[in-house]
Amino acid sequence: MVNGRYGLASHYGLWLHGLAKYIPLMIQTVPFKKDLVLVGGGHSHVQVIRMLAMKKALGGIRVTLISDESTVCYSGMLPGCLAGLYRPDEMEMELRPLCNWAGIRFVRARVAGLDPDLQQVYFDDGRPPLAYDALSINVGSIPRGMDTPGVREHAVPTRPLGLLLKRVHEFEKNHRSDGGPLRIVIAGGGAAGVELAFAMHSRWGAKFAPVRITLVDSQTTLLTGHRPRVAAIIGRYLEEKEITCLTGNRVMGVDKTGVHFEDHPSLPCDFLLWATGGAPPGLLKDTNLETSGAGFIRVRPSLQAMGYDNVFASGDCIEFPSRSLPKSGVYAVREGPVLARNLHAWLEHRSLVPYRPQGSALALLMTGTRNAVASRRHASFHGPWVWRLKDWIDRRWMRKFDPALLPPMEPAGSVPSAREAPPAHNARPTGEEVGDSPAVSAMRCAGCGAKVGSTVLTGVLDELEVFDREDVRIGLHDADDAALLEIPPGRSLVQTVDGFRAFTGDLHLFGRIALVHAASDLYAMGAEPHSALVAVTLPYAEKPLVANDLRQLMGGIAEEARRLGVTLLGGHTSEGTETAVSVTMNGLTGSDAVFRKGGLQPGDGLVLSKPVGTGVILAADMHLKARGSWVDEVFEGMLRSNGEAARVLANAGIPSVTDVTGFGLAGHLAEMLEASGTGAEIKIAGIPLYAGAADCVAAGVESTLAPSNREHLQKRWQVESGPGTADTAEPGVLDVKGPADAVSRRDALLFDPQTSGGLLAGVPPSRIDEVVMRLRDAGYVQAACIGRVTDRKRHLKIR
Repeated sequence: MVNGRYGLASHYGLWLHGLAKYIPLMIQTVPFKKDLVLVGGGHSHVQVIRMLAMKKALGGIRVTLISDESTVCYSGMLPGCLAGLYRPDEMEMELRPLCNWAGIRFVRARVAGLDPDLQQVYFDDGRPPLAYDALSINVGSIPRGMDTPGVREHAVPTRPLGLLLKRVHEFEKNHRSDGGPLRIVIAGGGAAGVELAFAMHSRWGAKFAPVRITLVDSQTTLLTGHRPRVAAIIGRYLEEKEITCLTGNRVMGVDKTGVHFEDHPSLPCDFLLWATGGAPPGLLKDTNLETSGAGFIRVRPSLQAMGYDNVFASGDCIEFPSRSLPKSGVYAVREGPVLARNLHAWLEHRSLVPYRPQGSALALLMTGTRNAVASRRHASFHGPWVWRLKDWIDRRWMRKFDPALLPPMEPAGSVPSAREAPPAHNARPTGEEVGDSPAVSAMRCAGCGAKVGSTVLTGVLDELEVFDREDVRIGLHDADDAALLEIPPGRSLVQTVDGFRAFTGDLHLFGRIALVHAASDLYAMGAEPHSALVAVTLPYAEKPLVANDLRQLMGGIAEEARRLGVTLLGGHTSEGTETAVSVTMNGLTGSDAVFRKGGLQPGDGLVLSKPVGTGVILAADMHLKARGSWVDEVFEGMLRSNGEAARVLANAGIPSVTDVTGFGLAGHLAEMLEASGTGAEIKIAGIPLYAGAADCVAAGVESTLAPSNREHLQKRWQVESGPGTADTAEPGVLDVKGPADAVSRRDALLFDPQTSGGLLAGVPPSRIDEVVMRLRDAGYVQAACIGRVTDRKRHLKIR
């Protein structure tokens, strides 16, 4: 049988059709010819992204940024942030909105290795390798000496910067004074260590007084890369703040009692910052790239890696054979424009230009609250005016990448709105559009469903690791026209279909979410997922690029299928103007184990397993108004299967269940109430929300489908809104400040369409606490009772 959720695919199509005008990277008229992959979201790469977009240099070039964090911190403002002079968000650069604005893909993943011979990037999360035509590496460095005994367990490394801030906040929250001084040790006497010493003095000097700060370094003097006059000025500031310097002593080990040296008594320590010089990240090992003795990538003046013309690198992870540069962000910043120009030139077979490092860079060191030291060549200055100069330079840099200040862009090769996109049969590539490449210049007919070529398809499918079932007699790897299944006696077949356009450039992630979302309908019926058919549409591109996309997308689908015990039976592939997936899922259930929407009884509690807000946060992401952490949390929530929640409800004997998806929480609740002949009362403050959902609504963002969902319900239901409940709102749930404000906020979130939303169940009053507790124990940590069922038909009260 086909369940009643079949129509949801078209419903999602409407939602994402409206959303698509904010997703320039998903819809294109000019086929891509080459893949440019940027590894790392460092100071050079953010400039590459901005400059390529501003120069409209992306036509025919597909750019992907890979970073293990969607938000990166600007190192120049870190000391000021620690000292309390900046809010954390003022030093944070949001990579997702920057990429969305530029029309490039963003993949949040950790790179495990590179193979410049095979031209592939490898990941540590099991996803397929990503192929490239050109590669750029801007991954910075890690603190040197992290393998010193005890450092990983007891020290706080200064990179990554986000982790440093987190560890500082955790220490502040948990520290309990024993009456003695707070003992802070900073390992590293370079610019970073010195600035951190001043910053921690400003931050904790009064809060945790008395504070004893010690700077330690194996060199005999601090700031060995700076002129003696600068070191002398810094020394006076350190003495003024009673910061001790212990030089000429190498740290040999760290434990919970303190820091241990080679030729000096151990130093008791409560908080240890590891601010040593830079060492190469682990991903640079065993890459076949030529490296220096220290392990950094050796590059030519063009920023190309030695021996590989299509591999570029910049920032702290490189070394020039002819000149050694300090590991300083200023050089990564200066290399950015040259890197952007050379990447574009190489892809278009034009000549490259050399990077010429400046003879002497301006150094600006913070020495405390709104005070700094400046030096360049033989000149040095210090005082509050130097801090103002530093503050102006840093803020000017950050404004270049502020999503609110980025100019409107229409990346080359894309259309700004789905409504303006030409029909698929008019969007086929021509020789004039893409050059002379026979792979994409020939007119492509729409015959045979505009299928992806068999060579590409076969190559990708052969790589897939598929979960096998004995009751699948003919499946994915059998050369036949259809799948053949055996249905066990006493079991019923449950079928559902879901499909939508890609809402992220990370196709592996998109594939995973698509499979999890499709399985949700089966869990909402009490069925166990069994098998699936997948229909995929990919944008026109060169064969290697199509294969790259298909490999990532199907790799994500196959990964979640294995996790859920689902066998992939086969499917269909086609080419079009954008990426889209449709999944037909089969499930099996016993006749007495089926959940239904009906059966609610007055007094039942309404229990929701997962937060709401995916629609508005995705919309805000495309409006460049969502923080990266919000989107990250939403994607993590989307990947949480409803399988365990369904088992909790089944074990509790709960019969009335549905899943919250395209019609929003209110729409799917209304379906349950109609099937039961009841009404409901919803407590708005009890609805769990994804972080940032209320902020997005407050910023005026609303999902495209939300008004339609609201209109549909209000035509058929009596909806009663009560006053807000700001006083009872908890962190992470909706905070309503008054009736007028409440209506707009409730509309945006009660009617917000969800992707891979939670299960909504009617639970007898005596079982509510037990069921909520069991759901939370199963990993649905925000599961909550959001209201109760009433006997007033077609009446929904929101209070």
